[in-house]
Amino acid sequence: MRLKISVPNRREHLGELLDAIDRALAEHAIAANARGDLRLIVEEVASNAMDHGLDAGERGPQQQILVDIARSGARLLVEFRDTGRPFDPLSAPKPDLDAGTLDRRIGGLGVHLVRSLAESVSYTREEPYNILRVVLPAH
Repeated sequence: MRLKISVPNRREHLGELLDAIDRALAEHAIAANARGDLRLIVEEVASNAMDHGLDAGERGPQQQILVDIARSGARLLVEFRDTGRPFDPLSAPKPDLDAGTLDRRIGGLGVHLVRSLAESVSYTREEPYNILRVVLPAH
């Protein structure tokens, strides 16, 4: 199985991206729990790129988010590419989950969720792309 999807880097295209991934994974008989985990990961990663990766003046049709999903045995290999400003989400400090809601720093919970669901997560910058690679169980 190999799936490549590209959508404009704008929030109104998030549903289109999620629906296309859901359909393709169901067609390839990927387990429901793996589809749910991947949906959460895609929603978090794409939302961050859409909301924070570009300034308003940069949001032209050439700005895309590319998601490449491949199955390798019992794993899903997922690669996200966007042309936003360089940002390594894995460099953000881990959230203090023991702190009270009012004392907790804003942000970081999404990255924590991605790390919790995935077997591995890595980031690189290959101009002009931010590249986030995620590996998770396909079952």
